[in-house]
Amino acid sequence: MAMLSRKERDRQLRRSDIFKAAEHIFALKGYYKATIRDIAKEAQYGTGTVYLHFKNKDTLYLALLEEKLKCLFILIKEKTGQVKDAKKKLEIFIREGLVFFEKNQDFFQIFVSEGGEPYAETGFLKSSVGLQLQEYTENLIKEAQGQGVVNRSFDPEQISDVLTSILKTITLKWLQKKKKKEESLVGLSDTTLSLFLYGAAHK
Repeated sequence: MAMLSRKERDRQLRRSDIFKAAEHIFALKGYYKATIRDIAKEAQYGTGTVYLHFKNKDTLYLALLEEKLKCLFILIKEKTGQVKDAKKKLEIFIREGLVFFEKNQDFFQIFVSEGGEPYAETGFLKSSVGLQLQEYTENLIKEAQGQGVVNRSFDPEQISDVLTSILKTITLKWLQKKKKKEESLVGLSDTTLSLFLYGAAHK
């Protein structure tokens, strides 16, 4: 593996510092009230330094969101790669997703407090990580269909959208119930898997 130059190491360090500061400020103030000036102050950099890395707040938010979900994607691929059973892979996919969102709930609370608009504005689903996640989920569904876990008559892309929608809805509803902290989001993973595979009908 090639050694990074000192300049590149410094660039990555500053970028990491800005990400940490941005996550804190976005969670604290919300997407719309947060400013680049706030983030620069939190990171202990000049405002110009932040602009050297990100042209505006939207770009910074998207980059941070991509960075966080890229870590999730790598983890899911690693863990699902260790098993062959498609149902088990779906279980891992759902559980790790809920673990991730619970650990990062302050940041993703933005989707509730701001009505989910920053998510739409950044166009995350059109980003590289968003497309990779979408493709990965579709392949997971195809594998489940091949093993008879999911009905083969359904379109994998549509079923993948259904799974994503269920996860998003459960997560957002959980975030809206901030006062009921005794309920774990991760604890809803079995319910989520059952809802996806069997719907609301009796098994």
